[in-house]
Amino acid sequence: MTLTNEKPALESPSCGVVVPARVYLDDLDGFGMLNHVEYARLFDHAVIDYWTDAGWVLDPTESVQVIRDLHLTFHQPITQVGDVAVHLWVEQAGRTSVNYRFRILSSDQQTLHAEGTRRLINLDPATLRPVPLTDEQWAFATPLLAPDVVRPSPDAR
Repeated sequence: MTLTNEKPALESPSCGVVVPARVYLDDLDGFGMLNHVEYARLFDHAVIDYWTDAGWVLDPTESVQVIRDLHLTFHQPITQVGDVAVHLWVEQAGRTSVNYRFRILSSDQQTLHAEGTRRLINLDPATLRPVPLTDEQWAFATPLLAPDVVRPSPDAR
């Protein structure tokens, strides 16, 4: 974790959405800092809040999405309870997968606490094999897409 007085230059989000999230007292570790696993949980909650608010209904009989990989880089620790902002967007998407980028920011979006990526794979719930993302998933994801993300043709591999 970088503990300097220099802040990384923050740009306003050019794509994606910013979702509010909250840090609770039991999220802090014995040193009074947000426990490292909670950064991924903040992102996860923001993604679920976004999709739920957009109208998507979590139904594991229709679609299952699993995390293929997750990468985090920590910049400035969160040291108190309260609100933060999670900026998230889809940086890349294929037929069966989505690569999210995200930043955990202070509520005023002036401090970058952490950033990372997470790749999801869309699975058939019966076989647990990769299947193409649905028209509905693409429609709900539209506000998240970076400008150069386009839906691959159905027969692309």
